[in-house]
Amino acid sequence: MSIYIVRPKTESVARSLNLSSRKFTLESRQTQVEEVVNFWQENKTYRTINQWIEEATSREENQILKYPIYSGITGVNIVEMPDEEAERMRQELPSALIVLDQPIEIILPDINVADVKGEVTADELWHLEAIGLETARKQGFTGKGKNITIAVLDTGIDSTHPELRGKVAECHGFNPRNQQIQLIPSQDTDGHGTHVAGLICGQQVGVAPEVSLISSLMLPNRRGNLSDLYLWLDWIGTRQDVKIANISAGTSVYLDDISDLIDTLLAVGILPVCAVGNDGINKTNAPANCRGALSIGSANSDGQVSWFSGSGRLSINNHIYDVPYLVAPGEKVFSAIPGGGYKPKDGTSMATPIVSGVAALILEKYASQITVGRLIDALLSTCKDLGQDANRQGKGLVQVKAAL
Repeated sequence: MSIYIVRPKTESVARSLNLSSRKFTLESRQTQVEEVVNFWQENKTYRTINQWIEEATSREENQILKYPIYSGITGVNIVEMPDEEAERMRQELPSALIVLDQPIEIILPDINVADVKGEVTADELWHLEAIGLETARKQGFTGKGKNITIAVLDTGIDSTHPELRGKVAECHGFNPRNQQIQLIPSQDTDGHGTHVAGLICGQQVGVAPEVSLISSLMLPNRRGNLSDLYLWLDWIGTRQDVKIANISAGTSVYLDDISDLIDTLLAVGILPVCAVGNDGINKTNAPANCRGALSIGSANSDGQVSWFSGSGRLSINNHIYDVPYLVAPGEKVFSAIPGGGYKPKDGTSMATPIVSGVAALILEKYASQITVGRLIDALLSTCKDLGQDANRQGKGLVQVKAAL
């Protein structure tokens, strides 16, 4: 038995809906989700795929298991079946894309050799100064990301850490026995997710301390599958409160079917903020290398792009573009670790939640008016030029004051 991802081969939400005009309000979310779900429900190939699976699962010799669909925004079915059944589906449904599941994993940071610290000093919060947040606060800026919810798709979060107490609204995990996403106790299976969460909304180390988090344990012990990404993003579609999805995971290839998945998030009014990877020049990770993702690279305290920060030029479906789109502090960045204390880490995984936090500050101020396109423009058009090649720094270093 193998797991397959099945969806219409050529249909695309991005080609049918104006993604840049989508909004983030609760009222807009409901309407936008319904519009995307209806897009798939009215699609002939999608209906044919569903009918084929229903008939196959109803046979007495059934060996096919269809995973739950939560919101229906992705146009995807996750199916566990013998390889010969997958081949039969390919023969009988030439308009269906049938992809064998594959591994994805956390974009692993380099853990700094420094010891765990019980406290952090002002100098060790350089990442907040570099993005202009400390200066903005001294000048009276009071934004903290209130009423903004971010889904962190990671290794889990230790919600008992002093930096994060009261900030993790819910913790969810995947139950492999029934293929259901369900509530679980707070936990971090690696430490990565807690570090990421701290940079979003930690009381001292975070960009937006009043953001509410949904902990999505997508990658227990750092690893998961591509099907998990589809399931989790489909599930997020049921959450009208989630406005940003922070993703520091992926695979080191470009996958066209993931690109449409990312566009689906934009279509329902969720901003995907994704780490580009730690493999250096001319190497990137999906989903960050998808055109619709807000791809994030890393910079250091000297104002240089980190040597490990991924980058590359892609030519996909007649579109040529560079990633990352912007950079944020990602070297020797202190944040929370499970059990208490702080540790510095290096990686685009550290830069990504900083940008998620800045996006939350913008949404807090302009949520009722701002669209997906305007939010992305606010982040990109106000970056600080680091004087490096655009294909390494993107638009430059994210800045809080200018964006607001």
